[in-house]
Amino acid sequence: MDEIKNTNTEIKTEKTSEELKQERTDKQEQLRKTLQETREKLKESDEARASGKGKLTLETPIMSSDNEITELAYDFTALTGMEYADAMDLDQTAGQIYRITYRQGLALFAQAAAKQTDGLDMRDIMERIGVTDAVEGVQLATLFFSASTRAGRLRISKM
Repeated sequence: MDEIKNTNTEIKTEKTSEELKQERTDKQEQLRKTLQETREKLKESDEARASGKGKLTLETPIMSSDNEITELAYDFTALTGMEYADAMDLDQTAGQIYRITYRQGLALFAQAAAKQTDGLDMRDIMERIGVTDAVEGVQLATLFFSASTRAGRLRISKM
């Protein structure tokens, strides 16, 4: 009788071991898919940052009239020189001319997003955007304009 019980236990152990292997394989496959999706999103994000155009999916939606806005399209290249200057002048306390302040970065992002979003202007975006979304917007603006400055230096030559 003991032999029969031991045999049944061994079979259950083997089956459980096979099930564990399958679960582990399934988890590894899911992790691979998640990693691939993340890589694709990062690549798309890097391209948007480099081009100065893209969409920011908002963690905290913005209400405009009765509409809930869940993403903001932005295009820094659509800004005019005067819009850039106005956004930069919003921070009267900015003393360093070689660094974009957080207020300036937010204003630049809000201006670029307002040009691409119906129903919202720059002030609406600046006042209603959530903190984590604002951090992303400031980073996008800072990176774009810092890169533009470096690229602009290559277009300057003497006569």
